Amino acid sequence: MQQNRSSRCMNRLVHLDLLRIVAIFLVVFNHTGNRGFTLFVEKIGSPLYFPYMLFSIVCKVAVPLFFMISGALLLSKQESYQKLFFKRILRILIVLILISVPYYFWLHRTEGLGISNFFTYVYGNSASTSLWYLYSYIGLLLLLPFLRSMVKNLQSKDYVYLILGHIALVGVLPCLEFCLWKGNVTIHTSFSATIFVTQNIFYAVVGYYLEHVFDETNYNRKTVLTGILLGIGAIIVTGLITYYQTVTVVNISLEQVEQFFECFICIPAIIIYLTVKYWCSRIHYQRFRVALAVLGEAVFGVYLIEKFARALTDCVYTILAPIAGSFVASLVWCAATIILSFLVVIPLKHIPGIKKIVNTFI
Repeated sequence: MQQNRSSRCMNRLVHLDLLRIVAIFLVVFNHTGNRGFTLFVEKIGSPLYFPYMLFSIVCKVAVPLFFMISGALLLSKQESYQKLFFKRILRILIVLILISVPYYFWLHRTEGLGISNFFTYVYGNSASTSLWYLYSYIGLLLLLPFLRSMVKNLQSKDYVYLILGHIALVGVLPCLEFCLWKGNVTIHTSFSATIFVTQNIFYAVVGYYLEHVFDETNYNRKTVLTGILLGIGAIIVTGLITYYQTVTVVNISLEQVEQFFECFICIPAIIIYLTVKYWCSRIHYQRFRVALAVLGEAVFGVYLIEKFARALTDCVYTILAPIAGSFVASLVWCAATIILSFLVVIPLKHIPGIKKIVNTFI
């Protein structure tokens, strides 16, 4: 059985597993609120303001990475509509409904529980805000037949045009609008360029490009370092416009504080994807690959239960915060949350009798 597992793990794309692990840690930190993710708001005027804020901006690469991984894996496949609906879409719908049940009882128990109320929440709101990703993912799955046909006919220059268009419309334009009119004037609501600005579609197509089209022959140490510097520059620009907004807008809300976080995040997201792929292509240790595969295939399960795990490990933050500070305590809390989640999910995926069912859905 161990040999079969090793053989299966060796066939996995190790860089995608590592990207999943990095992304899930950033997702969990994104959910720490004013303990970690928005702690920078309380540190204006402090030397810690920019480091805390820049790390929070980096966390926004998590969802793009997940969608890029999905694009890299799914857009290259050919499958029937029957397989698409019953193997992929129906599976995620079942997962969404099942995981919504405990969230519904936990988060909405004071509002009056009922079957009708439950399905209303699942349909129109989601039982937990962290489940929004599943809705977006289902939307991506519905579009797979069209996106698969599209990417087959795109050339490298078309992908570059797509990325530049995204940066212009999602990054440059909103920043210019705020600098000129402080958010009082935006482009006409009838203007629409869906593929450039819709997150799940854009990043899925970019993931396909990076995995199957991008020419890696020139991607060496020099270009890696250049890319890293470019990604850091994008994060710093985002931090500066965020700071400018913070000191300009009176009584700014937490939602407004994050307004520009995703403007240029595609740049570091792309750089991280390529850098991890470049690095992993030069590592051939079987134990390392197996370990990453075991963790990587459990990441979806970690995402589903991390909110419960965060509640159970809350004592880690409570104990550590007075000693190490809120930011460091939040990082350790995230690590504890993920470790606990892995300790729950991984055994479930290998227990005889239920592992087939568990692996089918998570």
